[in-house]
Amino acid sequence: MLIIKDLEKKILLNLLEKGQRPILKIAQDLGITRQTVAKKIEQMHKKGLIISFYPKMNPEILDLSIQAYILMREDPRSECRKETEEIVKNFPQVSEFQRIFGKYDSIAKVLVKNNKELTDLVKKIHDLNGVKDTETFIVHSTVKDKPEDPIKQALTT
Repeated sequence: MLIIKDLEKKILLNLLEKGQRPILKIAQDLGITRQTVAKKIEQMHKKGLIISFYPKMNPEILDLSIQAYILMREDPRSECRKETEEIVKNFPQVSEFQRIFGKYDSIAKVLVKNNKELTDLVKKIHDLNGVKDTETFIVHSTVKDKPEDPIKQALTT
């Protein structure tokens, strides 16, 4: 497990809570130099702690009004699963694809413009050799969308 120092935790919390702030502002908040902040961010990126920086956008403004989860039962052979992974992760509508335990083998989170695009995507997934069955759940409404909250908690404990 990677050991995260207090200063690194403070920088990460600052980035999570205040978004795309200039390094100078973060340095001023923490009472350190901008060079120290920049160096720490670079080190955390190299260690794999920081994966990327990107804006959180509202998909509906981009006409992506349907969010759904497609759960899949798959052929248990690893070569079939690898093939499915390679194909599904390249569908532009899929924002997340995970392997799961339980009744299903994998789950894909998708964002699409309309029901037709969702239906077409589900058909493409059904046509994959390794996919035996799917079940699709369309999101009615989002009550919370803060993937950073568990990270913030981990950084403050």
